[in-house]
Amino acid sequence: MKHIKSCALACLLACLVMACTSETRHSANREVEEFSAWVDENSKRAETATEEEWNEMEAEYNYKATEIEKRSADWDDQTKAEWEKVRTQWQETVGRANTRFRATDEEPEFEVEPEEGGQ
Repeated sequence: MKHIKSCALACLLACLVMACTSETRHSANREVEEFSAWVDENSKRAETATEEEWNEMEAEYNYKATEIEKRSADWDDQTKAEWEKVRTQWQETVGRANTRFRATDEEPEFEVEPEEGGQ
């Protein structure tokens, strides 16, 4: 009888551990999927954002990414792969935004030429 109780307890513990691991994995997948949607949305917004708006988006990205990465030890391979795609997409967005802002900074300003013979 004691042996049956010990086996039942061991099985129950194993089930609980698997359920917790599965829930943690599901939560991580959901969190990365939600962040992926945020990156999609803000990558599109970045195309027309002002430099101030872009700086705010970049700060928000950095904060969210740091918070999510703190829990990366619990991720499965699928979540890790999705995370890398999200990071790559954002880095491409950063590159396009920086190029756009550099081009804007380099545009010549309009200068008013003095009129000749106006004296």
